[in-house]
Amino acid sequence: MTDEREITLTVNGTEHTIEVEPRKLLVHAIREDLDLTGTHIGCDTGNCGACTVLKDGEPIKSCLTFAVQADGSEIMTVEGMEDLPEAEGELHPLQEGFREEHGLQCGYCTPGMIMSGKALLDENPDPEEGEIREAISGNLCRCTGYQNIVKSIEYAADELKAEPATADGGSVTAAERFDGETDFDCGVEDCCGGPSADGPIEGADPQFDDVGGEDT
Repeated sequence: MTDEREITLTVNGTEHTIEVEPRKLLVHAIREDLDLTGTHIGCDTGNCGACTVLKDGEPIKSCLTFAVQADGSEIMTVEGMEDLPEAEGELHPLQEGFREEHGLQCGYCTPGMIMSGKALLDENPDPEEGEIREAISGNLCRCTGYQNIVKSIEYAADELKAEPATADGGSVTAAERFDGETDFDCGVEDCCGGPSADGPIEGADPQFDDVGGEDT
């Protein structure tokens, strides 16, 4: 008689209840029970990082985690990246970065690299090169092409820092960005406490320069 336990995983925003043997690894539950094969199995020892997923926002090696240990957790796999708001219905900037900067190479390590990059940018939106290399130090690329992988994550950081676009593709004004809230600091000593119609404020963050101008 097989000893199975019922667990609940919320994967990429969808809740799943599955029955697994206590010895079943999370990576096998993701791939075999949920049919999400974007998470790869590389070395089975946790060294290569191909199986990296986010568990409650933290990167973990899913080949070193029993599925029952993730019971009740929020899991994100590479398949969930395109559903994030930053993807705007297309590729997430991290995925786009790997394409634009040729960070894919053979592609086998890419899902784990992307998830490690996601965890880094969530915590540090403007990482230095050394910080990127440290963040992906648990992920091995057997093509030995880390330079383009680093560039790919830098590309994503730049894209995510870019001015958010409105639904019609235009830029977002400060008033729109703060949605009428006045509790913010523009960076100027004795901040006026809110957007002004009197034009740019000397010394203020340039992002507020269009406050009070005509909408474009």
